[in-house]
Amino acid sequence: MVGTNSGSARADKVTRRSRRSLARWGALVLFAIAVVGGVLVSMARQQEQALGAVEELLTAGDLRDAHREVAAYQRKYPDDGRMNGLRARILLKEGQPREAAQLFERYGAASAVDLHAWAQACMMQSQWSLAAPILTRFLQLAPNDTNGLYELMVCNIRMSRLTEALELAEQLARLPGQEVLGHLYLGTVQDDLKNEQQAVEEFKQVLRLDPELRKLTVPAEDFLSEYGGTLVSLGRSDEAVSLLQRSLKIRRTPAAAVSLGQAQLQLGDAQQAVVHWKLAVELDPQSHRAREGLADVALREGDVKEALEWLRPLEESPRLEPATTYLFQRIYQRLGDTSQAAIWQARTADLRQQREIESAVDRLLIEAPSSYWAQVARAYRFAETGNWPEAQRALQQLRDADPQHAFVEQFRNAVRTRGTLPPLREIPIRLF
Repeated sequence: MVGTNSGSARADKVTRRSRRSLARWGALVLFAIAVVGGVLVSMARQQEQALGAVEELLTAGDLRDAHREVAAYQRKYPDDGRMNGLRARILLKEGQPREAAQLFERYGAASAVDLHAWAQACMMQSQWSLAAPILTRFLQLAPNDTNGLYELMVCNIRMSRLTEALELAEQLARLPGQEVLGHLYLGTVQDDLKNEQQAVEEFKQVLRLDPELRKLTVPAEDFLSEYGGTLVSLGRSDEAVSLLQRSLKIRRTPAAAVSLGQAQLQLGDAQQAVVHWKLAVELDPQSHRAREGLADVALREGDVKEALEWLRPLEESPRLEPATTYLFQRIYQRLGDTSQAAIWQARTADLRQQREIESAVDRLLIEAPSSYWAQVARAYRFAETGNWPEAQRALQQLRDADPQHAFVEQFRNAVRTRGTLPPLREIPIRLF
């Protein structure tokens, strides 16, 4: 019994020592946790303060001090995503969209503000297909952001996705306080869709909601010129005259002068039409439509030489239209120069074919924007303007299983080498 009691006593002592040891270690662990937690909280507070300071400097436009704060912070935390987002936004403010986009691509976007800045960096580089999905994500977080809606609409217009652009304009028009801009963009997109009657109705709403035209994002004279020009195209020149005169009163522009001349000719006042076409030529010596109108009037009045003088400055223009080349043909026929008349006749036939193909492409992009040949046409439009990266991205979206065509292969090679594009007339529009 004595031995048993002695063993129990020793065991109790060991247990008590173990408990005291565990208690001490527990206290130390708790202390360590408290210290580490305090340090982490302090670090987090310092980080938030640093981020807030940079945000304030960026908002105030103090980019130099913002850069300095970012550099100091990144010496300790070089891979902090939020600070790199702020750094990217600073670069964007400084006009360095490429460098800003590279930072966003590496570190991502930590907030809706970052997403918006990332999309803007892409748009500033004409990277419409990259900006669009980023803006779509941004609008999921900020569905009523008017700038985001407008920018995504622009991206869709640039990518010839006019139906999507129209939906965004409709969404904008439903937002309180944005009705004027919404109807303005609806009219513009409807015009692009060749729906001139609907465009006029939307422009009419703009003028009703904002008679003084103070809420527009475009110059008032440009809006009035587009509105008036669309009315002229519909043959409603009596409605167009006052709008175009108002546009010219704000600022004289070639577009308004040309449209007013056309309206006055439709109303039977050829003399005033000539006055305004001459004004358009004075404002823009290369105004094709004004020179064409002046030449046509001169030809009708029997002054063939004057008609040729009006048109001669356009002979080498890369923007000639079939109506202009046909006027050249008529003039040389009247002058008895059959050789030149034949040359211009051939050019007229060539341009008419080209315009027919372009019209077919326009219809395709509107009616079947996701089709194989619409994607090819979209890429071609980008390449025509020298936007090779967007052309390449559009071509990369073509599925390997889709039928190949010699035109597409030639076009791919041209985009890859930044070479000469195959003529658009070779695109197999019969497949549309």
